[in-house]
Amino acid sequence: MTRLAHLISNIIHPIVLPIVTFWILMRFGFREPPSGMYLYLLVVTVFCSIIPALVVIVLKKMGKVNDYDISKRENRVLPFLIGVVGYFIGSLTLYLLNAPPIIVGFMMCYAINTILIFLITLVWKISVHVTSLGGPIAALTYVFGLQSLWLLLLMPPLAWARVHLKAHTPMQTVVGGSLGFSATLLELVWWFGRGNF
Repeated sequence: MTRLAHLISNIIHPIVLPIVTFWILMRFGFREPPSGMYLYLLVVTVFCSIIPALVVIVLKKMGKVNDYDISKRENRVLPFLIGVVGYFIGSLTLYLLNAPPIIVGFMMCYAINTILIFLITLVWKISVHVTSLGGPIAALTYVFGLQSLWLLLLMPPLAWARVHLKAHTPMQTVVGGSLGFSATLLELVWWFGRGNF
């Protein structure tokens, strides 16, 4: 069961989900994929996956974090702050490259949600894995409609995996999933509802 929990955690991982989600949005969210799709996907990969992964690797080599999941809450502050800066730079880069509004907007969601996670982390540990799943599901629901809600079925297995690995309590996974989904959906509705982009 522990091997299965590790497998689920590694497949539904915070550095994997952005690439998959942005690709789905660009490939299927438009009548024709944007002409700069692969350039935009490269930006997403750099700022949502490569930089966060490198930050954790470097911090671990420096002894600033105890493992790649950054299990200790107090060690998560610096990676989150770096993540916020990276997501904002990524959003600006996508905007300057004339990426579609939903792509820029969803990247901004990553920046804003990481700020929320950072603030919560100052006093309480929250599951980044499950939060990172809730956000993409909300974005896909916003773009493709209620039929995307079946993806919520991925949350219980991921939550179970994180709890089984003793990385989180059940409540930390529930709050994470709820925050990721609701915050992202509200941000997208509010942002595009105001006629931005």
